[in-house]
Amino acid sequence: MEKIPGVLKKISVFLIIFCFFSITTSGIAAENYDPWDWTRKNLTPTWMEWGEKYWPTKPVRGGIYRTASAAYIGLMNPNHWPVNDWGAIGLFYEGITAYDGNYRQTVTWMMESFEFIKPTVVIMKLKRGIKFHDGTDFNAHTLKYLFDWIGDKKNGCWTRGQQKRIKSLEVVDEFTLRWTTYQPWGSFPQGFFAFQISQKALEGDVVLREAGASERKMVSAAKKMEKAEKKYRKAVKKGGKAEKNAAAKLKKAKKVYTKLEKKAKKLKAKTRGLKSTDVYPVGTAAFMFDSASPGNYLQVKRNPNWWFGKSIGHPEMPYFDGIRVTVIPEPTIRLANLRAGKIDTIALSKEQYPLVRRDSSINVHTFPNNVTAVLLFNQATGPLKDIRVRKAVSHAIDRKAIIAGTQFGMARVASCLYPDDHWAHNPKLKPVEYDPELSKRLLAEAGFKNGLTLRGLNYNYSGSITLGTVIKNMLAKVGIEWKVNVFDPVATGVRYRNLEYDIAVSAMPYIQDPDAHASYIYHPDGGIHFDRNNNTKLISMIEAGRYETNLEKRRDIYFNIEEEMYNQYMDVWLYYDIAALAYRKSVQGWNNKMFVENRTLYTSSHPLWFKDGKRE
Repeated sequence: MEKIPGVLKKISVFLIIFCFFSITTSGIAAENYDPWDWTRKNLTPTWMEWGEKYWPTKPVRGGIYRTASAAYIGLMNPNHWPVNDWGAIGLFYEGITAYDGNYRQTVTWMMESFEFIKPTVVIMKLKRGIKFHDGTDFNAHTLKYLFDWIGDKKNGCWTRGQQKRIKSLEVVDEFTLRWTTYQPWGSFPQGFFAFQISQKALEGDVVLREAGASERKMVSAAKKMEKAEKKYRKAVKKGGKAEKNAAAKLKKAKKVYTKLEKKAKKLKAKTRGLKSTDVYPVGTAAFMFDSASPGNYLQVKRNPNWWFGKSIGHPEMPYFDGIRVTVIPEPTIRLANLRAGKIDTIALSKEQYPLVRRDSSINVHTFPNNVTAVLLFNQATGPLKDIRVRKAVSHAIDRKAIIAGTQFGMARVASCLYPDDHWAHNPKLKPVEYDPELSKRLLAEAGFKNGLTLRGLNYNYSGSITLGTVIKNMLAKVGIEWKVNVFDPVATGVRYRNLEYDIAVSAMPYIQDPDAHASYIYHPDGGIHFDRNNNTKLISMIEAGRYETNLEKRRDIYFNIEEEMYNQYMDVWLYYDIAALAYRKSVQGWNNKMFVENRTLYTSSHPLWFKDGKRE
């Protein structure tokens, strides 16, 4: 359940950052074109502040910002797997939208606007003047090419599944796209995964892929030709028909090899100067690839032509000359490096927060995080099919004690799936009360007066194990023996699939669009469902929310979804996370209040800097 490092990167390296760089197109003068007009009309732009209300002193350029990650970035094309550090991915790439303080992800960034002209047809207008790191333009053609590239099975994209909902994607003009879907797309545009990647770079990937495939075919043909030669030499001794047949097969093998060799050489010539996006990312964001040592570090350099700063009159953005991400797997060593001044920021684990919150050389910030801790019920088999048993389990859990004892006070008591600051959260729902006596009565009513034994499932992470131990003791007090098995993620996934548990410790991380997590755990198509429950009313509401395109109507649907989850005790909602960040005092520009109010609207647009333009 250790999710904070990913949050740190999303914050400190501003995961999604977009805007417009002044140009003249389509006969419209640049000075008359305001790329933020739609945003100002549709949102309260409290994040559009770069004066003293934001920070009392002016930003200073310079310095290499140093941070740490538990794992190396992995592959640098976000559509390929594995990606181990999504924060580092955000250094290079930007998406179409950002989300605000209530996790509404309909905020336009790389687009001007979107409009449903039919429930299944959306017109999207893109911002003009955006350039990729290689100097090529971002426009409707590059976005369509990206989706076509993702949809090509040969490119091996794990994101290809999202294409199933898209019937067609048409370029209307240089900055306008028409999306046609098979069904209404309620979560549009946040419901698709699309970090923008240079078309030129992706075309290079195709050439590299084809050259590699051609090389492999040539090698295979060479082996077949070698076998044919051996058979021919043996056949010569026999003479006659055997020799004739072997000679024909050898001739054919040579012909195939010669053809493939010619093609391979031609494709190889085209690969000169090309670099795979898996090792050399080409996006539009504030930083560009500089150097890397897999397993050790990633270094990026400032994008001098980052268009966001220019769009607001701050071309000096971003302020750091570069960022160096060092791989430090152990949290205690990361903290030691922060205190020693070797790195400039870390995401704190809960137990580290009390140790550094009063450190005079460090600024510590806490904020509500969109992660919900949960106990998942298997309602398909066993005692938890009975709502009285589910209620008994839920009322046996002292959520406040869990927060105090396992989270060092850094969490909020949960009432349902969506965090209490999420736009889809139903504010009428109150956390289930801790009432062990009620739990005992409910168990007796369900036929378990003398108690019962339940199977448990947990991840092999220290935080999850600690949480599981506390819950085990709480359940024991009401007569429930919870026998917990602990496995690594892969083995845990197998147990989920086979429903080899009654209660499982889990967490729902980074909750943004509400459909994703509701479908994930309650819809038959969900990634962790496996028929563990079958609430047809809930499934119907989830599908209604998925296809509703009006935001207010969607909100009402999700209020009702949470109410149904709550009334049926579908699972046990434990707490909503609180995260903590620590910065060296020399790091300037983190306005925690603005971040909580605006989330990636803020982090996208307000890069950090060093007090004197250099590290201490």
